[in-house]
Formats: sequence, structure tokens, C-alpha cells
Amino acid sequence: MAQTPVELIEALCMADAISGREEKVRELLIQKIDGHCEWRVDARGNLLCHKKGKKPAQKRVMITAHMDEAGFMLTGIREDGLLRFANVGEIDSRVVLGKAVRIDGEVIGVIGTKPIHLQTREEQDRPMPLDQLYIDIGASTKTSAEQAVKLGAQVTFAGEGVAAFGNGYLTGKAMETRAACAMLAQLLCEDWEKDVDVVFTTSAQAMTSGGANAAFALHPDVAIVIGSIAAHDGKGGKGTCKLGKGPATCLHDLTTYYDLDTYNQCIQIAEEKGLPLQQLELHGIAEQRVVVEVVQADHPVQTAEFQVQQQTLALQRILGVYRRRHRLDDAGVPVRGDGAGPAQLHVPLIRQLPAQGHPPVRAEGLRQVF
Repeated sequence: MAQTPVELIEALCMADAISGREEKVRELLIQKIDGHCEWRVDARGNLLCHKKGKKPAQKRVMITAHMDEAGFMLTGIREDGLLRFANVGEIDSRVVLGKAVRIDGEVIGVIGTKPIHLQTREEQDRPMPLDQLYIDIGASTKTSAEQAVKLGAQVTFAGEGVAAFGNGYLTGKAMETRAACAMLAQLLCEDWEKDVDVVFTTSAQAMTSGGANAAFALHPDVAIVIGSIAAHDGKGGKGTCKLGKGPATCLHDLTTYYDLDTYNQCIQIAEEKGLPLQQLELHGIAEQRVVVEVVQADHPVQTAEFQVQQQTLALQRILGVYRRRHRLDDAGVPVRGDGAGPAQLHVPLIRQLPAQGHPPVRAEGLRQVF
């Protein structure tokens, strides 16, 4: 039975996959793309896919998105049966209290801390750090907790599925990463004019991305990274990225500087094809990536706009035809001044403190997204 776009995104979002534990997401992606392309899994867990086009490409393009989500790992079990944990990826401690979590996809727990009436005034006036929180799974002793969970187990937020509401929004956990994965999976099921490589990478949340391994394996001429970015539609937002304004590109982020020629080419192609494309600024400096806007990118529930995913898909298809030459250094990073380097496309996300339930994801034009 054919899978609708919403069903694919929901399945991906509900799969639990912190850094290094991406198996469930990878299995779902393989089910989607199998028979539409050649694929293999490398030693890092990356899913490397080669899509044959109607004719060979003169240059090699690699399009990537990461599979993992931010979450936690169990690090200890107290004598009273409560569980200690550490974060894997960036998570705001202010938004996790009282949230339900899923441990290794099975055991349900709730994140808690010292009752407010036992806290000092100082503790009440500041966010409680993660190392002072615990997970309660209903165990009354260390022995009973050890029978239910093991140290090192992955912990993710216990999402309740993906819901559509409002004027074209979707809401669900891990939307930040799975929206991009869903788009790339759909691209692999379409016909291409020329060959293209798509890689679903691992461990991005842990800042040890498997993308570098993929770059060494494939030796691409151009790399296009599909990711997400915090939109600034919330009250008081002062950034340049907005929902409803299309995907975004930038010249740099906190860890990477992107190739200026590729950046300019993204803008030129978008203008020629009549596709909206936001040009981001970080602290007043232009950035380069291509992204999807998402609300609360590193929070338990995230919101993204589906119309912009359609626009991002269109831009990806076009960029896949344009191939420019660049050389990688020993770290897998394009050498500046040696032709085109990597670009990044972003889907904007709205970042806000979660209210009860799920925050929204823009879903306007859903039927045309894929």
C-alpha cells in the first residue's frame, strides 16, 4: 500500500533514534527507497544511496540529511529506583520537566526533579540543570529498575504521533531531522535527469557526523546539506528567517563556512526558476546553507511548514543538475578557492517554549509537497 507524505513523516518522527542509534529510522528509509536506487550501509551507519539518472553526470553531487534526534542516555540507577541520564545533543532543560520519555523504545518514564516546595528560593529562580533531574519509571528499588532498563539505554521524548492543524501545519517530535529525511527519500523515488548521490548520515547531534565518512567514500564534487533552522516568528523574534518565506540558504553557521560561488549559484537558480529563497544573517553576517524552517528545533515537539518543503524539494532537484568541481582536505572539508564547495538548504523551524500538546508545523500545500 502506498504511503502518503504525512504517513511517511509520522513513521520517521515516531522512530526513536539518538546519535549512534539510528537503526529504526534507517530501516524505514530503506523500506521507502528500496527498488528505486542502489543503497548500502557503511561502518558508521550512514545510508549511502546512488540514484541513476537518464544519463551519467559529469560531476558528482552528494545531498545529505542526518537521521538522529536529540535525546538522552541512561547513566545511572539510584537506590530508590530513579534513573540518572545525560543529554545527547542540545536540549533546553527548561522544557523537559514533566515530559514523558521512552527508554529503548519500550519503557515509559517521566522526567522529574525535587518538588517545588522543597526547593530553595535560588533553585526556584533558575532553570534546573539536567544533572539535577531524574527519570521515574515507577520502580521503587534499584533492583526493580535494573530489571526494566540497562545503563546506556537511549531515551527519547515519547511523541504522540504527527498531527495536522491550523493553516497548513504539522506537529510532532524530531520534525527537525525527519522532515529533511522524508524529502530526500521522496527524491530518490523520482526520476532524475542525471546521477545523484543521497546520504542519510548519523551522529550529527553528537557533533561527530558520519557525513565526513561519506565524503571520503564518495569524493563528491559538490555537497548539499539539507537541514533545519529556527524561524523567528515567535513573539520577540529578531532574526531574518520566517515561516512562509521559502527555504533558506546562508554563507556560514557556527561550525562551517560555505563556498561563496555555490551560495551565489543557489540564489541565482532560485531567482531564475521563481522559487522563494531566504538569505540568512547571523549576528548581521550573511550565512549560507539551505534549510527548512522549524519551530523549537531542539525541543520535545517541533513545528515545520510543509509549503516550504515543496519549495526546498524543487530547489534540490534543480541543484542536483548543477555540478561544480572542488577538492576535499584531509578532514573532508572543501578547500576554498578550488571551485564549488558545499551548500546547505534549511527548512525553517519556529523555536518557542512548548505549550500543552504539540506545537505546529506548516503543512499548506501538503498534497503538492512530494
